Amino acid sequence: MEKKINPHENHRARMRARVKSNSLESLSDHEVLEFLLYPFIPRKDTNAIAHALIAKFGSLAAVLDSDCTALRSVKGMTENAALYLSSMSSLSRRYNSGKIGEKPKLETRGQIVEYLKSFMTTLEEERIYAICIDSAGRLKERCELGKGSSDDCKLRVKELVMLCQNSQTKYVCLAHNHPSGIAKPSVEDIEFTKWAVTAFEIMDVLLIDHIIIAKNDSYSFLQDGQLDEFRKSYLKFVDEGKVSDRRN
Repeated sequence: MEKKINPHENHRARMRARVKSNSLESLSDHEVLEFLLYPFIPRKDTNAIAHALIAKFGSLAAVLDSDCTALRSVKGMTENAALYLSSMSSLSRRYNSGKIGEKPKLETRGQIVEYLKSFMTTLEEERIYAICIDSAGRLKERCELGKGSSDDCKLRVKELVMLCQNSQTKYVCLAHNHPSGIAKPSVEDIEFTKWAVTAFEIMDVLLIDHIIIAKNDSYSFLQDGQLDEFRKSYLKFVDEGKVSDRRN
């Protein structure tokens, strides 16, 4: 019996050659998905499936962030293929975490944001962290202050500030995530940051930023100018108190 010719065989060989020569960066988003599906869907046109995935979820990133059940709903997807694609974002985070290392350099806002994204972008509930940085710009300690609303974390921040003094940490960055995917600060976030600035100033610890991490976005109170405004308001309040004391 004559062997059936696979019409996609040469196409796949050419695609593999492109990746071997120029890496995945030479491919468009749907071609990346097409290529990744080759080992799991050997006898079907994965190009059509890749287009269907992009059409359903909107982007390559959204496809890789989707769970196995959602991916499996696309016609042509197999259980193994869906499991593989849904594992990619987790694999990427583990890779980035390993590449960054346990004591990464956090000298710039960009470096801090990348570090925070490596473990915060897929959290399903809101959490608040404090990143303690030493005088050389390296991560000294990472503390989870709590889950849920900012109000629930105020006592833990006070405890952290005392810990910073005892361990001679002088630089702290606060960070929390927005599972909604929108990094814009809420009224509660703003009030919490004002409170945190005051708490750290009293203890002579510099709050270098408060960063909000969303899946594909981030917000910096420092970059937006609000952190400096909160600090100026606090110092003005202190100065006015000193003037009042002198008058009395």
